[in-house]
Amino acid sequence: MRKVVLAAGAAAALALGGIAACKLDGGGTGYVEIRTVPVTPPPSMTLFLGGAKLDPFKKGSAVLRQSVGTHKLGVATSGDPIPLCELVVKKDRITTVTVSLLERPPRCQCRATSGTDAASNKRCEG
Repeated sequence: MRKVVLAAGAAAALALGGIAACKLDGGGTGYVEIRTVPVTPPPSMTLFLGGAKLDPFKKGSAVLRQSVGTHKLGVATSGDPIPLCELVVKKDRITTVTVSLLERPPRCQCRATSGTDAASNKRCEG
């Protein structure tokens, strides 16, 4: 009988430890979908996400896996990137942004924005 109680206690401790480990996973990952207009941007323009240079997109869009948090999207023609907007990545969600490269200066258009004034808001949330 005592062995059964010890075995049940050990199983409960393992299950509790597994649940605690799931909550301490470091925040997780989400996804960022970036679309460009025009589909083929000028070769002199390069997009940056959180300081990392992005390769040219196929057919004007890309879906990237990112860590949860806020990441800055920028564009550069030469020199340092100019920040366009902030992308808020949530766990297991897709944040979608369209970058209009035809306008001067280029701008982000979010599918869903935070705040009340979407036109002046430079923060995209998924």
